[in-house]
Amino acid sequence: MRPVQFRKAVCIYNPASGRRTLKSRAREVEAVLARSVGSVELRATGSPGHAGQLARGAADRGCDLVACLSGDGTVNEAVQALAGTQSPALLVLPGGTANVLVHEIGLPLQSAAAAAMLPTLTPATVRLGEVHFESTATTRYFLLMCGAGLDAAIAMRVSTKLKRRLGQGAYWVSAASQCLRRFPKLRAIADRDAQPDRSCCLAVVSKSRMYGGRLVFTPGAHLLAEDLEASEVIGSSRLLCGSYLVAAALRSPQLWPGVRLRRCRELRLVPDGPVPVPVQVDGEVAGFLPARVSLSRAACTLLVPPEYVNSYRHEGRRSRQGHFDQR
Repeated sequence: MRPVQFRKAVCIYNPASGRRTLKSRAREVEAVLARSVGSVELRATGSPGHAGQLARGAADRGCDLVACLSGDGTVNEAVQALAGTQSPALLVLPGGTANVLVHEIGLPLQSAAAAAMLPTLTPATVRLGEVHFESTATTRYFLLMCGAGLDAAIAMRVSTKLKRRLGQGAYWVSAASQCLRRFPKLRAIADRDAQPDRSCCLAVVSKSRMYGGRLVFTPGAHLLAEDLEASEVIGSSRLLCGSYLVAAALRSPQLWPGVRLRRCRELRLVPDGPVPVPVQVDGEVAGFLPARVSLSRAACTLLVPPEYVNSYRHEGRRSRQGHFDQR
């Protein structure tokens, strides 16, 4: 895969994303992109779902590049519109709270510096994950991960105002308050004919190694892989869940008791009890269980550093040999 030249781009930014306005940074990014792209149009989102409309409009007008200066949730909206298309390519620039995708592929955390790397980036075909919500018969694609149970419950209760003030710290405040509530419980079914596995309070099914910025829940996952990695916390002990967060911060969840890691192409998640179990998709709450999570046939073109592609060729494939199933 070689770097390509782009002739027409749209840069989408979310004015409400991150801890301060992105308007001034968006203008700076526009100027940087204009050095290597023939035409750059700057567009701000105005409401939930608007990023998808802007991305779809860009594709219809023949744009070959969509840049998202935003958080992972806004990127996910654009992915819904670009799923299954080879063009336009997607460039992700840091503009949110966690910037998981930026961390995952190894771009700078300064938006202008990341934009300046465009001539060195290479297009990679990334198969998407998808979540099919059985109660509503709707499907949502994800580029990074989906999570059911505790993490989605935390995301559902994060204060928008506190998020703007504290950034990722707002999630830790929400996590602390969640400890005072009953944990949602769920079960995972890896085979269509199998019985549900043991009850767990959290299941993360991922295409991405990184989670929530610098946390690692699925150490064997990779965007270029042809499968998903699932990480499940068995039981609902608050002590276990707290220790699991420590393990994720240390990037070694596979060494923790009570954690099961496994690779799959499909996993059905069902609630275990009367408490509704929310589901987050790329950091945004998207629905409730039951749901089927699978590797989609749809893909998108993501611009990544060549080093990220090489990490899968040289290390990823070797490390993915075998099967995690730690209980």
